[in-house]
Amino acid sequence: MDSYLVYYELLFVTVFISFILYLRKRPTCLPPPGPRGSFFSGTRSIIVTRKDVWRQYAEWSKIYGPVISFKSHKVNIVVLNSAKSIHNLLDSRSKLYSDRPSSAMNQLVGQDSLQTRISSRNPHFPLYRKMAHEELAWKGMSRHVPVLESQVKSLLKNLMSDPKNFSEHLRSYQGGSVMKAIYGYTAESSDDFFIKFIQQWWQVNNATMRTGSWLVDSYPILKYLPSWMPGAGFKEFAAQRKASIDDVMSLPFAWAKSDISTGRAYASFVASQLNRQEGLTSEDEEIIKLVSGSMYVTGTDSVLSTMLTFFLTMTLNPAAQKIAQEEISRVIGSDRLPLLTDRDRLPYVDALIKEVYRFHTPAPLALPHAVTQDDMYEGMFIQKGSIVVPNVWAVTHDESVYPDPDTFDPTRYLKSEDEKGHVQPDPRNFVFGFGRRVCPGKQFGESAVFLQIASILATFNISKALDAHGTEITPEIDYKGGIVTQPEEFVCKIVPRSDAAIDLIMWSH
Repeated sequence: MDSYLVYYELLFVTVFISFILYLRKRPTCLPPPGPRGSFFSGTRSIIVTRKDVWRQYAEWSKIYGPVISFKSHKVNIVVLNSAKSIHNLLDSRSKLYSDRPSSAMNQLVGQDSLQTRISSRNPHFPLYRKMAHEELAWKGMSRHVPVLESQVKSLLKNLMSDPKNFSEHLRSYQGGSVMKAIYGYTAESSDDFFIKFIQQWWQVNNATMRTGSWLVDSYPILKYLPSWMPGAGFKEFAAQRKASIDDVMSLPFAWAKSDISTGRAYASFVASQLNRQEGLTSEDEEIIKLVSGSMYVTGTDSVLSTMLTFFLTMTLNPAAQKIAQEEISRVIGSDRLPLLTDRDRLPYVDALIKEVYRFHTPAPLALPHAVTQDDMYEGMFIQKGSIVVPNVWAVTHDESVYPDPDTFDPTRYLKSEDEKGHVQPDPRNFVFGFGRRVCPGKQFGESAVFLQIASILATFNISKALDAHGTEITPEIDYKGGIVTQPEEFVCKIVPRSDAAIDLIMWSH
């Protein structure tokens, strides 16, 4: 009897001490405020069903404040809706916030191997970043400038001969430029195998990247379910996507290796890496393959999104288009196409490009970050392992930063100060990532966008298309969902500006 009494006393003391320690260890501050959602799934239904979920997050920030949090099943998600919170956490505290969330779905699909998804704690992460940065920063990409300029000339010819399929020509330009720079591969048209391949890959895999949308991410034990069981259909989906990622990594790399063996290969990223030293191990080759594949995947659709937004905004804003064209004619003339070296001499064109980025950033929610330890921010507790999402769209549409944000107005960057007395920031500071995860392809992407936009403005007029009755068709500003977003399909009229422009397009070399 006494022994039982002692046992229960010890049990009570143990439980009591554990409870006290739990209370002392538990944060005294609450997490950022936000919507609660349903008891079981949290806000998952909104995340999954609303394609412009960035707008929903921005609307919630008006209720709860710039930093909000909520759950999607068991996943803690923190959304940063202001430039201040993004800078203070992702930039100033980048040591804590530069990791990528590792989810069960990403593991099943194989996306954890992509450079954009790899954990900052992975021992190969610094090498991945160094290799990509050396290739795509200003010094490394200088040898690719002739490729970008040559591809632009092909783009202009395609736009003149087949303007209705402008989106396919834009895709061909960007895919071809990236394939040439990374693998040394020359794509002849938008029907090229590798151009179609990456297009199809993005269309399908964009779905797997939406933060908090997969039940298995909240309950990883589900990944052990047999594929035939009800509710385990995600496993077959993941297996198919994993095969496609393996192909994205392997097929162009195998082509490049074969081309390099001929001794006539272009000085691409893969060629320079494989030729840099003798005696490469299989692990060395695997790293080169993963880095090149990651650049191939991420280097295509973001620039395409920007260019489609350019065509949409020019269709709707002919006055801005005309001012940019007049500047090009005045500074460059009509006997040659713009070059990268002309960028500083075209301030209005540069401002127009900034406004294209701001009007709709290619990735409204960027890529998610993960916090590696418990943290406090302005009295709010951010738990270790939380997924942190920068809402770039909310920042670039913040009325206190960009007055009248729904209006396309390049002059907002040409005024020294706005009516509130502060300079409106360059939106490109928010578009290419934050902290230690800034996109290494920033310079390559900006160069490709400038050359395309400046050359198209120099040679074409973009306006509203006409229907069968001769009535102008005004496109709607509506975007698809996903990590990298693009306008819903729209039509516009694209015609050469003059006979001189036609000659320039046809005879430029």
